[in-house]
Amino acid sequence: MSPARRLALALALAAAPAAGRAQGLGLDLGTPAKKDAKPAPGTPKAAPPAAPAPTAPAAKPMAIDRIDVSGKGAGKERLEAARRLAAENAWESAAAAYDEILRDRAIPEAHDEARYRLAQSLERLGLWYAAFARYEEVLAKGPQGSKYYYNALEGLFSSGRRLANDRQVLAAAARFADEKFPVEYQDRVHVLLARYHYERGRALLEAGQAAEGKRELDAARRLAAAVRPGAASAALSPGEGGAEENLAAEARFVDGTALYALGEKGAALEAFKEVIRLTNPRKTRQSEPRLRELAFLQLARIHYEYKQNRYAIWYFGKMPWGEKRWLEGLWESSWAHYRIGDYEKSLGNLLTLHSPFFVDEYFPESYVLKAVIYFENCRYPEARAILEDFTGRYEPVYRELGRLTARQVPASTFYEEVEQAGKAGDRDRGSLTRKVMKIALSDKAIERLDASIRQIEKEMDEGIGGRREAFRQTPVAQEALSRLKAQRARLVDEAGARARQKLETERDELKRLLEQALRIKIEVSRKEREALELSLAKGAPVNVLRAYRFSAAVSDEHEFWPYDGESWRDELGTYSYTLTRGCRPGTRLPAP
Repeated sequence: MSPARRLALALALAAAPAAGRAQGLGLDLGTPAKKDAKPAPGTPKAAPPAAPAPTAPAAKPMAIDRIDVSGKGAGKERLEAARRLAAENAWESAAAAYDEILRDRAIPEAHDEARYRLAQSLERLGLWYAAFARYEEVLAKGPQGSKYYYNALEGLFSSGRRLANDRQVLAAAARFADEKFPVEYQDRVHVLLARYHYERGRALLEAGQAAEGKRELDAARRLAAAVRPGAASAALSPGEGGAEENLAAEARFVDGTALYALGEKGAALEAFKEVIRLTNPRKTRQSEPRLRELAFLQLARIHYEYKQNRYAIWYFGKMPWGEKRWLEGLWESSWAHYRIGDYEKSLGNLLTLHSPFFVDEYFPESYVLKAVIYFENCRYPEARAILEDFTGRYEPVYRELGRLTARQVPASTFYEEVEQAGKAGDRDRGSLTRKVMKIALSDKAIERLDASIRQIEKEMDEGIGGRREAFRQTPVAQEALSRLKAQRARLVDEAGARARQKLETERDELKRLLEQALRIKIEVSRKEREALELSLAKGAPVNVLRAYRFSAAVSDEHEFWPYDGESWRDELGTYSYTLTRGCRPGTRLPAP
């Protein structure tokens, strides 16, 4: 049967009179299931489809031989016809058929199955958000109101795995936490619930509700501990998300973050180390590069917090080169190198941050750190030049941030400008507007919202808009499109509100950095004046710098190559500056 024929058949279900629908469909309805049958633990099985009866030419779709369906109800007839479409993988037609059953108030006995099967059909069509919403409709009936309740729970988490922003899934896990999930879903639900309680606990702690926050964090730890060792979720289909999820590693990561929030830093370190072991690509198929990278970052930050700088540098160095958080780790390791006096490596990292490859990245404090290093090594002219470069770059950014946050515009306007900045082409790289708007996307919550909005837009444009006209005009497609538009509008408003808040925070932080740069510039001027006064007192110029200390020795894995101002991608992260080490003794004025 051609796709067009299938969809025409599905739409004809509502048009045909109830008494004659089975005859017009030309289907063997088979034996109906018992009304009081218990729901199966897996997906309920439809009756196996029989071979279709010969159909009439397409020009007369309803001119089909009559079939004796005496004793069968109209709802059962239409459900059986829709099941046949699903059995043939005609999911567009099946979705339209189930939706028409739901809209027919004369057959309420068929609504329960049609509601669940519609969600299934939408999921098979790759309409994840639409399917998620339909599964929620089934679950709203409760376990007593729908025999497909537990099947819908499975479907909810199955479609939820495909959502770019899993906040909806976290909320759903919290709502249905008391339900008995199938064994194959229990570990994933425990991980989701652990994350939900962790985030709730952190929010309560930030709100000053310490006791309630601690209870939530303890609950997160208990749920994480309930995940079985070696637990992993099933892999998604090819092209829909890649490998299996390492649920055991995710649970240990949540446990580590909860321990850190509870102040148990030593135990948190051990939890993150366990994540590293569980995601070792040489020992498991579920290597989870994203989670592994985050674990290295957290280990480095904890050691840095306790001034164990060499350990922090080691863990920063383990972050996968070029991955999403790598640049963030490189920047933070610059501070650890600075703390131990390894100024050459600290400046080398900053050279990577300031390379043309990262012209859109936002690390204003890196210029302040660079100026401080030069200042502490008596390189006063260079320190002054760096500070002037910083103010020249970021004073316009500060003014633009002030202008944007002072406007009284709808919250959605902020998101629209952020979105446009993200879509700007290469010719706009490094532009002020693009730089300012990308600041908002550095916020992880806004980044997740942006990913959700983009996924919803794709579902609207391709998932529905890219299908055949016959399906696009069906009520089920129109309603799904309407819901997606409403959901997008809500997410845009939330992203816009968060973007405004983020820009206001960055405006205030940038003001602080500009003031700090001014204070350093004053100190530079004072030191330059002292050097000049010392020269006048001695009657000859005074060199305040130590002699250069320089070595071309490198590890066996690297080759020494002088930097000539040209950046190569494979060199990023390996730079080391040549710098005088401190000020020459006896170049300070005696105390008055």
